[in-house]
Amino acid sequence: MNREGSLEDRPLSPEELLELSEVEDEQRVGIGNLTVYLGYAPGVGKTYSMLYDAHLLKEEGTDIVVGYAETHGRPETEALLKGLEIIEPLYFEYKGLKLKEVNYQKIIERKPQIVIIDELPHTNPQGFPEEKRYQSISKVLDAGIDVYTAMNIQHLESLKDIIYQITGVDVKETVPDPFVKSAKEVKLIDLPPKELLKRLKEGKVFVKDMAEEAIVRFFRISNLIALRTLALKVLAEQLDEKLKKYLRRRGISGPLGLREKLLVGIYASPHAAGLIRATYRLASELGGVDWVALYVERDEASNFLEQEKKWLNRAFELVKRLNGKIEIVKGEDVAQELINYAKREGITKIILGKPRKEGQLAGSTYKKLILQTEGIDVYLISPKGKVEGIELTKKKPKSMGTSVLRWLSKYFRH
Repeated sequence: MNREGSLEDRPLSPEELLELSEVEDEQRVGIGNLTVYLGYAPGVGKTYSMLYDAHLLKEEGTDIVVGYAETHGRPETEALLKGLEIIEPLYFEYKGLKLKEVNYQKIIERKPQIVIIDELPHTNPQGFPEEKRYQSISKVLDAGIDVYTAMNIQHLESLKDIIYQITGVDVKETVPDPFVKSAKEVKLIDLPPKELLKRLKEGKVFVKDMAEEAIVRFFRISNLIALRTLALKVLAEQLDEKLKKYLRRRGISGPLGLREKLLVGIYASPHAAGLIRATYRLASELGGVDWVALYVERDEASNFLEQEKKWLNRAFELVKRLNGKIEIVKGEDVAQELINYAKREGITKIILGKPRKEGQLAGSTYKKLILQTEGIDVYLISPKGKVEGIELTKKKPKSMGTSVLRWLSKYFRH
């Protein structure tokens, strides 16, 4: 039996499991490693677990410090801060309140082996060079410092629509999936839903910026089970990617077959962001395959209203955050432009918004795509989640005075 077949027919040995656990991206030499403590809901014990692990590492001689830890006043969590070095925070005045922020400069100057920086989805205050905490953490990683951080599954960018569908909560602060996927390790901090509900009743769960009614709705047992399933799925995908790296390092090729490549058609609509997130999820499920967002610029774009321009801007910003490729072509026949691009670039799946009006499916765009894309799968995605912005029913001609290609050119700068 050859080497390729033998791995599939037997369990991995302890040595192989150790090698698998140590698989690293060679391109990250000299850059710190990211560890994400992932929970399926607030209160499962992410911060407690990070601080507990910090004490174990310190006992082993690791130079680990706390840059920021959100204890929410829980005595058992605050007790774990004792004995750990805490980097002095920055303080900001906001609406009469004195708020603590991470002092990234001091962390980089101190240069420990590991720093704990909690609350990954957090938005930085005005005046910070970066808008989001994950962007600031990237600078710490670039300085060669390992970072331990934590987040809940509902803050993963690609799941925003699904989270809204499950819980009715529109999550405002999100983290791009590629940043989480760049982690050397994702640790799932799990707690049975019934135990979490017990903690909630005891007042041991702090939920930021949620009204009492929203908290009750969010913490339904059915919601918690669904969120827990999503967290397990994300962890499984992370482990699957690590296994693929391990196999590549050993010269073991995966199954032969056509390399998938996805194309999502984007247009000036509040549903565009949802289509992009759905495409990213599908690309991830297929093993992190390439995907591209294509916008066909028609002459009518010269009369776009400000709201329509905002929808397109948000859509392309999201593509960038999720590491997709952006393409813009000019033409009046949208279906034909999609078909031409798909055939030219070897696209295997096309994703479009599902028509919402009777008769649209038999219309020229959908009919043409389905009939003239032999060998290419066509997916029609229903809108999910909360729609950003409003639908436009009436338009007044308002010349933009320039091409969409020009005012979206910033998305193509490197």
